[in-house]
Amino acid sequence: MIKHKKLIILYVYDALKYGSSENNLLHQTKIAQQISKVCKIPCERKTVARNIKYLCEYGCEIITIKGKSCYMKSYPNFEKLVNIKNI
Repeated sequence: MIKHKKLIILYVYDALKYGSSENNLLHQTKIAQQISKVCKIPCERKTVARNIKYLCEYGCEIITIKGKSCYMKSYPNFEKLVNIKNI
Protein backbone atom coordinates (compact mmCIF):
# COMPACT_ATOMS: atom_id res chain seq x y z
CA MET A 1 0.00 0.00 0.00
CA ILE A 2 1.36 3.41 -0.98
CA LYS A 3 1.00 6.01 1.75
CA HIS A 4 0.12 9.53 0.72
CA LYS A 5 2.33 12.54 1.55
CA LYS A 6 -0.63 14.31 3.17
CA LEU A 7 -0.30 11.88 6.08
CA ILE A 8 3.02 13.45 7.08
CA ILE A 9 1.33 16.02 9.33
CA LEU A 10 -0.27 13.19 11.31
CA TYR A 11 3.07 11.42 11.68
CA VAL A 12 4.70 14.67 12.86
CA TYR A 13 1.86 15.15 15.37
CA ASP A 14 2.27 11.60 16.69
CA ALA A 15 6.06 11.92 16.90
CA LEU A 16 5.77 15.10 18.95
CA LYS A 17 2.85 13.97 21.10
CA TYR A 18 4.16 10.53 21.99
CA GLY A 19 7.91 10.90 21.49
CA SER A 20 8.83 14.30 22.86
CA SER A 21 8.86 16.09 26.17
CA GLU A 22 10.64 18.97 27.83
CA ASN A 23 13.41 16.52 28.72
CA ASN A 24 13.34 14.66 25.39
CA LEU A 25 13.57 17.11 22.50
CA LEU A 26 13.16 15.90 18.93
CA HIS A 27 15.16 17.36 16.08
CA GLN A 28 13.21 18.11 12.91
CA THR A 29 15.79 16.25 10.81
CA LYS A 30 15.39 13.14 12.98
CA ILE A 31 11.59 13.28 12.63
CA ALA A 32 11.94 13.56 8.83
CA GLN A 33 14.38 10.62 8.72
CA GLN A 34 12.06 8.44 10.81
CA ILE A 35 9.04 9.25 8.64
CA SER A 36 11.04 8.42 5.51
CA LYS A 37 12.40 5.20 6.99
CA VAL A 38 9.45 3.81 8.94
CA CYS A 39 6.49 5.17 6.98
CA LYS A 40 8.11 4.91 3.54
CA ILE A 41 7.10 8.48 2.64
CA PRO A 42 9.86 10.81 1.39
CA CYS A 43 10.13 13.62 3.94
CA GLU A 44 12.53 16.53 4.39
CA ARG A 45 13.26 18.70 7.41
CA LYS A 46 11.56 21.68 5.74
CA THR A 47 8.38 19.62 5.39
CA VAL A 48 8.49 18.81 9.11
CA ALA A 49 9.03 22.51 9.95
CA ARG A 50 6.07 23.53 7.77
CA ASN A 51 3.83 20.93 9.40
CA ILE A 52 4.91 22.05 12.88
CA LYS A 53 3.81 25.57 11.87
CA TYR A 54 0.41 24.19 10.77
CA LEU A 55 0.03 22.25 14.03
CA CYS A 56 0.73 25.45 15.99
CA GLU A 57 -1.95 27.25 13.96
CA TYR A 58 -4.31 24.37 14.80
CA GLY A 59 -3.75 24.88 18.51
CA CYS A 60 -0.80 22.70 19.50
CA GLU A 61 1.76 24.41 21.70
CA ILE A 62 5.08 23.29 20.25
CA ILE A 63 8.20 24.69 21.85
CA THR A 64 11.28 25.07 19.65
CA ILE A 65 14.67 25.18 21.37
CA LYS A 66 18.11 25.66 19.87
CA GLY A 67 16.90 26.18 16.35
CA LYS A 68 15.30 22.97 15.17
CA SER A 69 14.82 20.84 18.30
CA CYS A 70 11.31 20.85 19.68
CA TYR A 71 8.67 19.22 21.86
CA MET A 72 4.90 19.42 22.17
CA LYS A 73 3.87 21.14 25.39
CA SER A 74 0.10 20.97 24.95
CA TYR A 75 -2.53 19.74 22.54
CA PRO A 76 -5.59 21.48 21.08
CA ASN A 77 -8.61 21.86 23.34
CA PHE A 78 -11.21 20.06 21.25
CA GLU A 79 -14.06 21.52 23.30
CA LYS A 80 -13.24 24.93 21.80
CA LEU A 81 -13.30 23.60 18.24
CA VAL A 82 -16.41 23.94 16.12
CA ASN A 83 -18.98 21.25 16.82
CA ILE A 84 -19.42 19.59 13.41
CA LYS A 85 -22.86 18.29 14.33
CA ASN A 86 -24.17 21.87 14.48
CA ILE A 87 -22.95 22.86 11.04
